[in-house]
Amino acid sequence: MSPASQKDLDTAARATLKTRHMSMIAMGGVIGAGLFVSTSSTIHIAGPAILVAYLVDGLLVFLLMRMLGELSLNGSAKGNFVHHIRRVFGPFMAFMVGWSYWLYWIVTATVEAVAASAILAPITHLSPVAVVMICVVVMTLTNLISVRSFGEAEFWLSCIKITTIIAFMVVGTIFLVVGYRGTSIAHLWQHGGFSPNGWRDVAAILPAVMFTFAGAEIATVAACETDDPARSVTVAVKTVALRILVFYVGGLFFVLCMLQWDKIDLNSSPFLQSLGHIGINGLTGTMTVVVCSAVLSSLNSSIYVTSRVLADLSVHGEGPSQWRKHWRGVPVAAVLAGGASTLLFSVIAVGFNSSFLYFLINASGAVLLFNYLVIALAHIRQRNALQQKGRKISLHVWLFPYLSWSVVAAVLLIFIMMALSPSTRVQILCSMATLAVLALFGICNLRLRHRQTQSSLPPAQAQGIPPEHAI
Repeated sequence: MSPASQKDLDTAARATLKTRHMSMIAMGGVIGAGLFVSTSSTIHIAGPAILVAYLVDGLLVFLLMRMLGELSLNGSAKGNFVHHIRRVFGPFMAFMVGWSYWLYWIVTATVEAVAASAILAPITHLSPVAVVMICVVVMTLTNLISVRSFGEAEFWLSCIKITTIIAFMVVGTIFLVVGYRGTSIAHLWQHGGFSPNGWRDVAAILPAVMFTFAGAEIATVAACETDDPARSVTVAVKTVALRILVFYVGGLFFVLCMLQWDKIDLNSSPFLQSLGHIGINGLTGTMTVVVCSAVLSSLNSSIYVTSRVLADLSVHGEGPSQWRKHWRGVPVAAVLAGGASTLLFSVIAVGFNSSFLYFLINASGAVLLFNYLVIALAHIRQRNALQQKGRKISLHVWLFPYLSWSVVAAVLLIFIMMALSPSTRVQILCSMATLAVLALFGICNLRLRHRQTQSSLPPAQAQGIPPEHAI
């Protein structure tokens, strides 16, 4: 890496985020509007056994985070996970992972912006396009001001979501202990049993549930911008995934205890329905605020992580060189690229073609599983290399290599399940096409960089003649 490139990386990694920001950044990327709204459909499919699906996928994400933590802490250089993929597997795989990860979060940001327009347009009496533009521009500016402004915005937006869930669980605990209005843990096995529709349906929703946990890895990206990256990564890996699991499983547990699963309306928030069932009404406005904070928080995190990935790619010649330039620790051009892409996609989806959003989701939906698979394989490869050298492993994954290969098998199984399901098969096919296109561009990028390197060498070295033998 050139001295200029190293300077770019050092400038990007200014210590401006604190540990409190780290936890909220990771949870902000994961706890989106889906928890408060979309879980009604998964409950309807799996019944109370939805808790098992969240536990299984939560454990898988926790192990993947542990692998990512080990990969980062035992590496020879600081950087986000794309940097470590490059270190273990080389530039081609880093190109594939970096650009596919960028695409995934650009589409996620687009989905959140469209959701914001659906919520806020009727309230503000603005057009959906205007709402989309305002939300994307505000979150982009928040990321442009400074790294600290992004962290503070994410901290407070995530606080709204997390405080709401905690308050809900406190209310649920009180009503469960008192047994008020039929609140009972027996709802979990009554009304058709714990898995009323069979365990096959529970297995079928595992891929959908898996994607609700996407974003936990953002904490390891943000760790590079803290005063103690190693400690931040350790805290994030050890606590964030478990905290998210508690919020998801804990929140849904009390929903199912307050209201029997077969009475939940598919078109309404299960949290609002369960509170209404026990007599707490009139919270529609409050829930709207919470959902909006969840949407904006996820949008904020998406723009942040895409900018950091773009900056890393550009430093290593896998993206335009302008994207690696920083101002006050912020990769300005990379942030603007992410914000502009989100704005363009959102305006097209809302103002011109609603089916465009489904195309984007299909084209990027499964690429995150590809990223997780590469992270797991990179962890295994690095662990083998370190063990051969007799090095002590920090934040190690237990029962290596059996547990590590089990995670790889689990990710591949989710791939297979999505491919076999008629509802998600098109997503797998489109995502594979996306990865194929990225692979083609990756090969072209490698050849171009090789030619540039060769042209910059003296003629003798360009022909493979060692310098000591050149005339």
